[in-house]
Amino acid sequence: MPKLGDYLGHILSEITVARMHADIESVRVAELYADHPLLKNMPVPRFRMPDIDIDVPVVVKEMEEPSGGVSSHGIPPVADMRKVFDKALSSVLAENRINLTDAVRSKLNTILDQRVTALTRPSETAIDTGRVSRDFISVSMKTLSTVMKPEKQAELEARLNDVLRVELIKIRKPPARLNVLVTTAEIREAGPSEVITHLRLKISEEAFEWTTIESDEGKDDRLIIE
Repeated sequence: MPKLGDYLGHILSEITVARMHADIESVRVAELYADHPLLKNMPVPRFRMPDIDIDVPVVVKEMEEPSGGVSSHGIPPVADMRKVFDKALSSVLAENRINLTDAVRSKLNTILDQRVTALTRPSETAIDTGRVSRDFISVSMKTLSTVMKPEKQAELEARLNDVLRVELIKIRKPPARLNVLVTTAEIREAGPSEVITHLRLKISEEAFEWTTIESDEGKDDRLIIE
C-alpha cells in the first residue's frame, strides 16, 4: 500500500520528467532550425509549463503506529537521548584527557536525572532532540565550570555540540506515515464520497541552473535556484 508522501512525490516527479522531455524536444527542434536555410533566422519555439492545478483524490486507509515511547514525528524518548548524551560527554572528556572526580560526576548525574524528568512529555508533545541537547549541555557546562577554565569549557562545549548533532540523528525514527488508496478501482470500491479526501495542488515551474564558482581553491560547481 503506497504512502501519501511517496504518492505525491511520484506525481511531482512525473511532471518534472515531462518538463525534461519537453526541453529535449526543444533542443531537437533548435537543431532542425539551425540546419534549415529559412528557419535558422526565426526564434526557436519552446514550451514553458504554466501553473497546473491538480485535484488528487485519495482514501486514507490507516496511519502507522509509532514504536513504544517514540512520538509520531520520530522523536525518541528523553531517556534515550540522555544515554546518547552520556556517551558523547564521556568521549569528549576522554579526548581532552579530563577526569572528573566522583563528587563532580555524582552531582552531574543528579542534575541530568532531574532534567530528564523535567523534559519528559507525552509522546504527542515530545520535545525535539535539539532543545534537549542544548538543555543537557547547558546544565553540564554550569556544573563543570567549577573545575574547568573558561577557555577549555568553551572548547569542550563546541566539541560536544558537534558530536551530539551527529549522534542524536542516529536515534531518530522515521515519522509515522499515512497509508492511502490511490488507484481508481480502489477509490471506487472504498465507499461513498464522504470517505474520499481531495488534495488540491497548485504546481508552478521553477528551475535550477548550473553555476561554476572559481576561487583560489579551484572550481566549484553548484546548482543555483533561478
